[in-house]
Amino acid sequence: MEAVTEKKEGLLNDYSSFFMSSAKESTRSYQDILNMTTRFLTQGLSQKIYPYMGGGPFVVKQLVQEAALDSDYGLPFDQVLEEVNQCVIDPSVFVHHPLCMAHLQCPPILSSIAAELILSTLNQSMDSWDQSPSATFLESRMIEWTARKFGLSKGADGVFTSGGTQSNYMGLLLARDQYCKEYLNWNVKEKGLPAEAKKFRIFCSEQAHFTIQKSAALLGLGENAVVPIETNKEHKMIPEILQKRMTEAREHRLIPIAIVGTAGTTDYGSIDPIKIISGIAKKEDVWLHVDAAYGGALILSDKNQSNLKGIEEANSITVDFHKLFYQPVSCGAFLVKDHKTLLGNRQQADYLSPKEDKEAGYLHLVDKSVQTSRRFDALKIWMTLRHTGVKNLGAMIEKTMGTVQNLSEALKRNERFEVKHEPELNSLVFRYLPRNKVSFEQENVINRKIKELLFERGVAVLAKTRVESTQCLKITLLNPLVTPAVIQHVIEEILKVGKELENKIEEGMTE
Repeated sequence: MEAVTEKKEGLLNDYSSFFMSSAKESTRSYQDILNMTTRFLTQGLSQKIYPYMGGGPFVVKQLVQEAALDSDYGLPFDQVLEEVNQCVIDPSVFVHHPLCMAHLQCPPILSSIAAELILSTLNQSMDSWDQSPSATFLESRMIEWTARKFGLSKGADGVFTSGGTQSNYMGLLLARDQYCKEYLNWNVKEKGLPAEAKKFRIFCSEQAHFTIQKSAALLGLGENAVVPIETNKEHKMIPEILQKRMTEAREHRLIPIAIVGTAGTTDYGSIDPIKIISGIAKKEDVWLHVDAAYGGALILSDKNQSNLKGIEEANSITVDFHKLFYQPVSCGAFLVKDHKTLLGNRQQADYLSPKEDKEAGYLHLVDKSVQTSRRFDALKIWMTLRHTGVKNLGAMIEKTMGTVQNLSEALKRNERFEVKHEPELNSLVFRYLPRNKVSFEQENVINRKIKELLFERGVAVLAKTRVESTQCLKITLLNPLVTPAVIQHVIEEILKVGKELENKIEEGMTE
């Protein structure tokens, strides 16, 4: 990377070119910087024919290591952009590229990118009304819209979050505190955990997201408070075993406080039988939280929203807009059936939410969130719904699901592959099968290295996972621009690299 020399002209007397203001110099500088950035991105990204430039972690680390981190008196912005290109953009993974199909990382829709510019320029913080007057009311309306889409009643409420981790944490936080309040007459916020907390148990699928265990640990209950429930061949929680485990827990004087249903597991996209699980939650009188971070977007699909049947019975729901709603990270929401349960997050702060403000009708969203400073992410989903439309979003989701079905069928027809499940959303777990007889360990190595070599060569960005002890490949197709030709290309590249690795094993060159 070429070193960029800065002009040592001393300190400035006027800083208007660095900020947005009514000054002519300010608006001109704002327009110039944004125009340069837009041209830079559109010209650069349009020329990217691969989803990644190639190279392993040491290559990328070296590029970043060579970049200067500061300057005394500043550099021309075009020179800064060139540095950004060399150490950030070029070695990035391009999530908008059709061959980027590894994780639950969506290509952001253009209207949401425009919204990012607006909300960053306005820089509203969503904690108190006087910091975000219009943003506060728009977020509240978007929460109402989302709750209504999921079939929640008028008494529902919620708040925007950074994503599934925070939303799942809030669901279990409220479940814990609600149980303590109703059954133990105990205020956790004031007194800390009661003695009975060591007996609290949370039940979820063995395929549930790892943040369920993480949340239990953060809540002082410990990871062992989470009871994993076996799944069937479709990787869905088995309700009969859930009921059995809850009965056994009570027999051992343990205390069930929550059930977590998963609407879209990370690996398989499987959706638990939420309707049946909700019946068990009612019978056992425990909190039902549904993690719909991945699959919640099916609510927009006329064809597939029935897969979420029963979600309207949940006490709380996790939704991630930065997955199948095509929003930039971060953009999530946490919903509750009863708005009163959110009051547990309220913490009096005279400088943010004084009592007289509440009496005067001011709405301070800090009372609903575990965060204080928070982004105006609701703007992104609102602009997307207005510009793209609900029906188009639903059709995009259905298209990606159809593409994964076609991929699954194509792999099944090829003797070099083993498909591990029937896709329910738009992710697929599968395995490359070597032509020649190799050991189980070598077969695992081949599948692991297929993913690694495709990435390091910049050919395609796939993921890997394990099914018990078996190393597998995984493709997650969130991009509606993926074509049959792209799918065929990926299959051919996997076969090519697989054969190459087999040859190396025969030559004794691969671990």
